[in-house]
Amino acid sequence: MERDIEQGIPEESETSLLLNGRSEQTASNERKHRPYPPLSLAPSSVLSTPDSSPAPDTASTWPKKWRRSDRRTRRLNTQLLEAIESHNVDEVERLLNSGANPNATCRLDLVSACHIAAINGGDSLGILAKHGAEKHRLDVLGRTPLHLAAYAGNTRQVAILLGFSEEMQKRVQSEDMSSDVEEDVKKLCPEIQAMVDVRCDDSNVSRTLPSSWKDNIDHSCLQIKGTLPLLQTGWTPLHVAVSCIRRHSTRLLLAAGADPNIVDAQGRTPLDVIASAYYLDVDIKAENFAEIIKMLTKAGGTYNTMKSKELDNIATPLHTAVELENINAITELLDIGASVSCLNSEGQTPMHLCVKKRLHEPLQVLANYEYLNVDPLSAVVDVKDKDGYTVLQEAVEEAWVPGVCIALEAGANVTLKAYDGQTPVHSAADIGNIDVLLEILSVARQKGIIDCQNEDGETALFKAIVNGNTDCVYALLEEGASIKIKLSGEVSVLHKAAEYGHSEILKILLEHNEGEAMSMIDSLSARDWRGFGPIHFAVMSNSVECVELLLSKNADVRLRTTDSPYFCSTPLHLAAMKNFIDVAKFIVKFDKTTIHEVNSKGWFPLHTASHHGCRDIITLLLQKGADLSGNTDGPRKYRQTAIDMILNTLSMPTEFLSELFDSYINSNCANFHDSNCEINIDYRILIPSVCEMEQMKVIEALLKTGNRYGQRKLLVHPLVKSFLHLKWKALLPFFYVIVILYSMLVSSLTIFTMSVFFYKDTASNPPAFLSPAIWANVVYVSVVLIILQEILYMNIRSKRYFSEMETWIKFGSICLAVILPLSINLAETADWPRHIATLALLFSWIELMFLLSRFPSWGYYVLMFGKVAINVIKILLTFVFIIVGFSLSFMIQFHTQIPFESPWAAFVKTVVMMTSEFDYQSLFDQENSRELATSLIVVRFIFLIFLILAAIVIMNLMVGVAVNDINDLAILGNIDRLCKQVQFLSTLDNLVYNRFFIFILPKRIIEGIKNKRRVVNMIILAPGKPKWKYYKALPTHLREAIFTIAQEKMKQKDNEVNMEEFKKKIDEMHTAVTNLENHGEQTSHIEKAEKPLVQKMKYDEIMKRLAVLDHGMDSVKDEVTNLIEETKNPVNDLRRQMSQISTEIESIKQYLIQLDKKLSK
Repeated sequence: MERDIEQGIPEESETSLLLNGRSEQTASNERKHRPYPPLSLAPSSVLSTPDSSPAPDTASTWPKKWRRSDRRTRRLNTQLLEAIESHNVDEVERLLNSGANPNATCRLDLVSACHIAAINGGDSLGILAKHGAEKHRLDVLGRTPLHLAAYAGNTRQVAILLGFSEEMQKRVQSEDMSSDVEEDVKKLCPEIQAMVDVRCDDSNVSRTLPSSWKDNIDHSCLQIKGTLPLLQTGWTPLHVAVSCIRRHSTRLLLAAGADPNIVDAQGRTPLDVIASAYYLDVDIKAENFAEIIKMLTKAGGTYNTMKSKELDNIATPLHTAVELENINAITELLDIGASVSCLNSEGQTPMHLCVKKRLHEPLQVLANYEYLNVDPLSAVVDVKDKDGYTVLQEAVEEAWVPGVCIALEAGANVTLKAYDGQTPVHSAADIGNIDVLLEILSVARQKGIIDCQNEDGETALFKAIVNGNTDCVYALLEEGASIKIKLSGEVSVLHKAAEYGHSEILKILLEHNEGEAMSMIDSLSARDWRGFGPIHFAVMSNSVECVELLLSKNADVRLRTTDSPYFCSTPLHLAAMKNFIDVAKFIVKFDKTTIHEVNSKGWFPLHTASHHGCRDIITLLLQKGADLSGNTDGPRKYRQTAIDMILNTLSMPTEFLSELFDSYINSNCANFHDSNCEINIDYRILIPSVCEMEQMKVIEALLKTGNRYGQRKLLVHPLVKSFLHLKWKALLPFFYVIVILYSMLVSSLTIFTMSVFFYKDTASNPPAFLSPAIWANVVYVSVVLIILQEILYMNIRSKRYFSEMETWIKFGSICLAVILPLSINLAETADWPRHIATLALLFSWIELMFLLSRFPSWGYYVLMFGKVAINVIKILLTFVFIIVGFSLSFMIQFHTQIPFESPWAAFVKTVVMMTSEFDYQSLFDQENSRELATSLIVVRFIFLIFLILAAIVIMNLMVGVAVNDINDLAILGNIDRLCKQVQFLSTLDNLVYNRFFIFILPKRIIEGIKNKRRVVNMIILAPGKPKWKYYKALPTHLREAIFTIAQEKMKQKDNEVNMEEFKKKIDEMHTAVTNLENHGEQTSHIEKAEKPLVQKMKYDEIMKRLAVLDHGMDSVKDEVTNLIEETKNPVNDLRRQMSQISTEIESIKQYLIQLDKKLSK
């Protein structure tokens, strides 16, 4: 029961309560745990000899009512613990005499003063025992002072704790304890048997402490906790002593009757834990290892861990002896029957540990020892570790040739497999050590295991291939290893060699045994192994050498993978997917036509590269003739072109395509005034070879992608724009035919209308050549020709044809042209034929304007007109409510008189008035003023508001909006013009190259048409030769734009060359500096030996000079002092200066002392 120290309970009563409670607890523990020795906290005459003579009372010890004695005791207890820690024996004695409790205990871990004194050694423990300290208390981890004394090897402290007399303590303290002393100790066994076998057990530790035993709250308990060792549960002092190889303590404990066969919580005896403190970085004396084994064996000690299949995964003494390379200890352990098959915590036997640490002599001893009771049919070195590896296989894995030789000499079985099916041959081939492999093969050849497979189906040959061990592959093939064996999934040796990019090994395999492996050069692996052939694996490993080797051996460059998971892809598809530019270059160079191969998804390699965003491959394939307009397979709705994929997968696709187009404009020099300067304009990216007869297909595909990324700006790129210009010039004759046909319709329709209505209205007869009957026939002939042309248009353009306003205007003009002659004949006197004629003329002339807008110089203005018209209509529709309001107001105020006789007339008149045609005089003349006399002021006020809002504000707003962004309108108008031009040229191109014409026209004419409409793949401009063939083919602004791009590219190329030269110079400078540094390092070794001596001489010289200076300063100081005494004048300033000088001299001395220490280090 705990008591509050603030209640002032006398210490005597607390002690008695604690002792009674502890006695009862000890008794109960004894009944529960019979093997554990009973411990009693009550002091006994046997265990301790306290000094019972009380200290004399002094004034300092007299009780004072205002003092708290418990606080004072705790302070003294804390000081006592600290004094013991610092080995201050006199202070310990003084504190005990001053009232400190000899049982002072750290409250955190219940570590008593005896615990600290036992592990620290010295005389403190003896003093504590004389003052009645309880020597066998347990701390919170179940450790007694005896455990700690044994741990530290403090023999005298062990003797004190066992209750030996002072004479006996001195006798056993000697390192060479005589046999007589040992016999005398054995006589005390019956009395100290219970103490010597006490176990470390924290299950029955009580945390209750008397108040007089506690330390103060300012005691650093954590510091004490960190200085004490952690012991295993169930350890006796003998366990602790032998674990640290404390020879003297072990001998003393055995003489005192310690049981060498007591087991700890893990079932280990003291013999099982010998030198185990080595793994805790405790400093042990390995030379006493064998002697302690002998002591324990002589005392009848046994072991549990060094028995075969007894206690695995625990480091045994045999493992520890191997770690310490202690041959005597190894021999002693083997002599007492220690097993070499037991495993440590890492799953290693002692022999495997020898291999791991490359310990030659210990392995020799373990492998060649004459073991008893072993299987005569198996060698000792065939013992396996946790993974099933034998000693031989472990030595092979470690590439330790001496270990391999020792294992083979000891009769190791090379056919044994590890748990994963590995044999020593596998391991030797895996690590690539040819010496080890040849050593193994010398035996494996006789056993016939060279083609043995592990659990993954791998032979030693596969292991050597995977790890790129060329020498091992050659050696295995020479020894007869089979290359026909395959792994699961139909994976052959060629697949593996190509997968890991080992070209030399692949060459050895292909040429072995007169090309035995050639039958597998195009074999595919199973689907679950990616369905690859060797060339596919070579591509995926990005090995140009392997691809080149396979193709040189007639591997199929078009070999396709399985449908899953790579969709029957060719090697070029895989290179495009991974952006392996070097491999792709070689494949394309080997066979350029592979760029047109498709996989099971209908993707060309360009589609694959575009889908995965591989810019380098895209550039390469386009340079080699890939088609940007090529479609994937599938329903029309889901088909995608390559340019579609580029725009949707690449970042900044428009900029990428612009740079790509730039790369197709090249120059051979930067000086354009040079007559030899040539600029190549390559149009092959726009007209790839696969669609040469559809030269507008790529640009049309670009238009179909929309303008989400601003890609329509690419139409104004000089490469595209110049191509469109050349294409326009090529198709211009065919366009002239269309213009002539439609001009024929418009002119005939106009003449027919004039011949009918003009002469009818003027009541005169038309001339004979203006006969309506003749021109009506001309109209019908023109209509028939245009309809035939439009049928071809519809066949080519399908849905897009009917989505354009121009198409419906054309349809309207043609239909009205057909109806007009008939309507005149049927209703000559009616007015509705006039309406038909009006609309027919209006539509036909508008259509002619649209048609002539196809010309590059005219179409720009027409499209700008359309943009402005749209803006004007938007503004009118926005303010139409104001216009309607004013028109109705005017109609009412003018009493529905002309020109406001109806709502529609009023609306039209109001709109006309907005254009400044107010007709003010006629509206407010004398006659109208009399009619409006009553509301003249209101009408004029409404007119004034209309003038301000409609005529001034709205009209100026309309004009401002229409022209404020004229530059933007110019750019957009140019882009729209090019879009229209592309659509028209595409239609015209397809119209000319039509099956109907091909069928009806002679071949010579067809070939002439083809050559006429075709743009060449490349043109060359010569800026220094204005009369060059193609110089005048392009307008000036296009030539200048092309020259600018070519010049920028030449500058960039020059910069790259300069950077390469700069890099080369930097590399040369680096090499020179490196060589200089290496030379400096060689000379520095010579200087290092001389440098400390020179520094020491300089230091001595400085010290001598400072000493002379110091002596001189003292002389000056004495003279000044004498002068002061003589003159008796104040010299405070002089003294202050002298003090400063002295301080500086001292700081210089300190600096030189530190310098001397560094030099000495």
